[in-house]
Amino acid sequence: MTVETIETAPTCSYPGCTHAPEPKAPGAEGPAPRYCAHPDHNALGAFRKFRAKRQQRKEDKRAAAEAAKSVPQAEPAAPADSVRMADRGEAARSRDTVVALVQQLSAELPAYIEELALITDSAAAEARIETVARASAQRVLAAEERATLAEEAADMAVAALDAASDEFAQETAAIREEAARKVADAEFVRAELERYRERVGMLEVRLDAVRDEADGLRRARAAAPADSC
Repeated sequence: MTVETIETAPTCSYPGCTHAPEPKAPGAEGPAPRYCAHPDHNALGAFRKFRAKRQQRKEDKRAAAEAAKSVPQAEPAAPADSVRMADRGEAARSRDTVVALVQQLSAELPAYIEELALITDSAAAEARIETVARASAQRVLAAEERATLAEEAADMAVAALDAASDEFAQETAAIREEAARKVADAEFVRAELERYRERVGMLEVRLDAVRDEADGLRRARAAAPADSC
């Protein structure tokens, strides 16, 4: 009868994380990464997690001890047995204290060992630092590219604005020249009209003089036959 071995896929070393660790970079030396791609899942984050758990266990034990102290004590025994009872109680408390310390050490020893492994895992820490540095460099490069594109767009906008301003200035100058020419033409027409009006006035004066002269001649002719008779 053969027993098949089941290989389990490695998981992230961060407490409670079930994701797979990051793959090892091609050509990279040292052990494979032990943590996933989560930014907080690294040796320092795991150490802080274990430290928080240990602090919580201490708080729970302190609360349990305070609760035990609040329990009413048994009534004292008779005076004859007080010394014997005190010795037995002291021995029991000492034994309980030793047992509690041994149990506490047994419970916390794996955590201390794992914390020590996390702290001394320099290769994983360096790999994580390199990954974070690479990601930061990529973000900085992307930000610089966006800034460059924004500067180019701003330069294009300024160039377009300058071209539009020049075109507007040229059109404005052309309109002003056209308006000045039309005003000059209007002034010329107005001057010619005034000159024609003056000539018409002079002609009217001459026409009146001719009319007066013709009337005088007509009256003279009318008076001439009467004198001859």
